[in-house]
Amino acid sequence: MTDLDLALRHAPIIHYDAADTIPLRAVGWTVFHETAPSRSFPGRKVEVGPGAAFTVEYACYFDYDIGHMYDLEHVWVTIDREGRPMAAEGSFHGKYLSILVPGWPGSLPPENGRVHAFCQPGKHAFLAAGNITRLFPHWDTCCSHPEGGVLLGNPFCAAHTPTGKDAFTPTEEDHRNASRWLREKLAFEPTLDFSRAEIPDASLFMTWDELYERVPGWIEEECGRIRGAFGSEK
Repeated sequence: MTDLDLALRHAPIIHYDAADTIPLRAVGWTVFHETAPSRSFPGRKVEVGPGAAFTVEYACYFDYDIGHMYDLEHVWVTIDREGRPMAAEGSFHGKYLSILVPGWPGSLPPENGRVHAFCQPGKHAFLAAGNITRLFPHWDTCCSHPEGGVLLGNPFCAAHTPTGKDAFTPTEEDHRNASRWLREKLAFEPTLDFSRAEIPDASLFMTWDELYERVPGWIEEECGRIRGAFGSEK
């Protein structure tokens, strides 16, 4: 079985708020057969500890967070030698939390080698249960009254790129257009109904290296698309 086969077999079941307007664009996968630093999540060492066969890192890319253009969040799933999930974490805005928490109210046990990950409405942090969303201040108003431009996030900023330069450079017009697009096209009222559950389609999967190369072009294309929709400034 190839690493791609492993990544597809153990892809998480993602639960979205029923009203969420921002679809998943792509998944950059990496299979770790031994403990090593993550290349898509700077500062994280991905563990393959005792009893584990491997850990799959899923870097989930969305064209937007409800607060800005560009969003990259992660799920890590550690599989034991019998092919069962033994641990899983989800990224949480630069940090990460356990999402495989047996007995946690509202959480679900793995199914056929896949863990369940609940996606924070609009913001896409991955959680053990949808009800955890209520712990975040402004969890609802951030979705219905969004503001924000184009985010230059890790690992695409100069501090983390191989060249030492930002991977993309939005203009002030791009920032204004992104904020307007969020307000006019993507704002929504979250429902906390997480019954919409999906396994990412296999066509969305690519290696992390492939995703890393594509994201700057996607940002440029999206900036151009909404510039055309609103009319470029003179």
